[in-house]
Amino acid sequence: MPSYPSAEALLSDALLRRDRFGSAFGILIVEGPDDKRLFADRTVQRQQVIAAGGRRLLLASHTAALSKKYDWLIAVTDCDYDVSMGLLRPEPGLIVTEHADLEADLLACGGWERLVMQLIPAALEDDDEFDLIVAAVMARTVAIADVLGRYRRVARDVSFVADTEIRHTKYRRAGTDQVDEERLLRALWQSSEDCTLDLKEFSERIGAIRADYNNCNGHDLVRALLHVLREDYGVRGVTADNLEDLLRHGVSKEEFETWSVIARIRQWELEGNLTVLKP
Repeated sequence: MPSYPSAEALLSDALLRRDRFGSAFGILIVEGPDDKRLFADRTVQRQQVIAAGGRRLLLASHTAALSKKYDWLIAVTDCDYDVSMGLLRPEPGLIVTEHADLEADLLACGGWERLVMQLIPAALEDDDEFDLIVAAVMARTVAIADVLGRYRRVARDVSFVADTEIRHTKYRRAGTDQVDEERLLRALWQSSEDCTLDLKEFSERIGAIRADYNNCNGHDLVRALLHVLREDYGVRGVTADNLEDLLRHGVSKEEFETWSVIARIRQWELEGNLTVLKP
């Protein structure tokens, strides 16, 4: 993957690529190589996708592209709570994930069902049982990831480093979506060495945020999901990296087209008479 020292360098590469493909084709910028792998097989030319190497450079490149009126360039970035905090909003040529990040989006548009189908054999025995297992897996996973996501939001607001590496078994009652939030928050506070809040204010600020799927960071979801699969359903031989690969690269065409990010790219293509994605 190319390493770009600046937004100008990235845009120069994008311009070269567009010259190669022709004015009917757009260029898509994504944050990193995993995002590029998700999109590259679904674009007309794989080289139409550029991995910026980070969110900061992606946003700087989008701002520079707007000033240059490069309306043939579109960027996709994670929300990362910035929309709810008023720090980011979708703009022309900038698409923001519906949920906290790309992994959270992909789970929401068919990922839960697909992973359960692949990893829990009992779910395949009966349609009603499948639906019950999917609902249980989602509820138990989100119960932990939501708390971690609210913690991340407070860390972002107060400006301290969030540490979400936890032993999930210490805080969730096996086979349920019951989480010992008080104990978990105490552990998170103790691990946040540069946090200036005392435990009471720390817990109150996190508790004041309404529980919601949009709080959930995708990597927290994947790690919590791995815990639920192992603890409650006996799944073995799978790692968090395996789950992320299954989530990203097992997306069917139908699931891909139902994703809100893709709907917005399709609309951008239509309005600009440009092509990025395969039909």
